[in-house]
Amino acid sequence: MIDLEQRLRSRGCRLTSQREAVLEVLEENQGRPLRPEDIHALAAKRLPGMGLTTVYRTLELFCELGIIAPVHLASGRNYFEVVAGKHRHYMECISCGGVETIEVCMIEELADKVRSGSDFQVTSHCLSLFGYCGECSRKGVAEGHARAGRGWGAA
Repeated sequence: MIDLEQRLRSRGCRLTSQREAVLEVLEENQGRPLRPEDIHALAAKRLPGMGLTTVYRTLELFCELGIIAPVHLASGRNYFEVVAGKHRHYMECISCGGVETIEVCMIEELADKVRSGSDFQVTSHCLSLFGYCGECSRKGVAEGHARAGRGWGAA
């Protein structure tokens, strides 16, 4: 576990059971970004009565401390994950909103070419792929959306 207590003390904050529960949930789901509502549901199983507002405040503090980072997806939903020092990309299901992690980064090669071929200073990049997860595909949701002309990027 991240030395949460030390980081909190450096900011004049205490380690509470709520903060510890939120971090445990995030660490147990490393590599899988979670929405605040999902974090709340899982943390509340450990600490019944924990409020969603407490989760949001804890996520904000953890972001400030560099313990977690927000994951920005085109759907506009808020996701968070533990900063693991490993660069990731994501696939988001446009039907159920599920998110899967892509561990491989092929964009870095493109960024290197841009850096060497221009005076543009690339500092970071992100990639999200959108489509249908396996479960939604098996349910035939993708076919129904295609017939109706729905889904992101549909012409």
